[in-house]
Amino acid sequence: MFEQHVLAVVAETAKLDHDEFTAYSGGWKGYVGTALVDAVFSIRAKYQVKDPAKGVIGRLKTFNAKYPEAMNDLAVLAAVGEQDLAEIMGRTKTGGRTKAACVIDAAEALLALEPPIATAEDLAAADATKVKAAYTGVHGLGWVTCEYFQMLLGVPGVKADRMIVRFVNAALAAEGMGPVDARTARNLVMQAHAFEPRGETLTHYEHAIWRAKGELAINAEEPDPEQAGSEVIQ
Repeated sequence: MFEQHVLAVVAETAKLDHDEFTAYSGGWKGYVGTALVDAVFSIRAKYQVKDPAKGVIGRLKTFNAKYPEAMNDLAVLAAVGEQDLAEIMGRTKTGGRTKAACVIDAAEALLALEPPIATAEDLAAADATKVKAAYTGVHGLGWVTCEYFQMLLGVPGVKADRMIVRFVNAALAAEGMGPVDARTARNLVMQAHAFEPRGETLTHYEHAIWRAKGELAINAEEPDPEQAGSEVIQ
């Protein structure tokens, strides 16, 4: 039966234009600080908007211009502090606290590992289990954006946010199957890509699916995979 779920996702993905699978810009390879800020501020956010100075990507460009040394140094990022980071990135919240505070706490948690993670090169050489424990140990952060954080640094993966879950559940509904949770949606996308790979990497494939659902329309009734149940370690 699970195979039918995978085939349903494959069939829905087959409807997407080829160009969608080349749209991924590559993230922030080599820039762990910017990747961390991006990952956290992507939670329930408009990523790109008409005003080039706003949205997550617009604010990130401002952050990079003002704090170039923080782009690949978590010690420098931590020193920026919650207030100055919020001045640029905004004061939106996750888990009841500002995303800026979560970024600073996550940077400090990664720096506290042994050996410490300060740069993208450090992260690439680190134990992935320890990275996940440090990141998700921050109140307000969970496994979904932890994976996205590493995807932005070049690790293939699936950010199982609302748009990915929507796409998968729409594909399943079209075949008369019920909805699944974020972890199952993630696994189905990975298996669909393995069955019929399109795009250069899994991340390109995932990004095409993400784009298919357009910008996030906030719906208070729709569960947030990042904050659902045990997915966030408090």
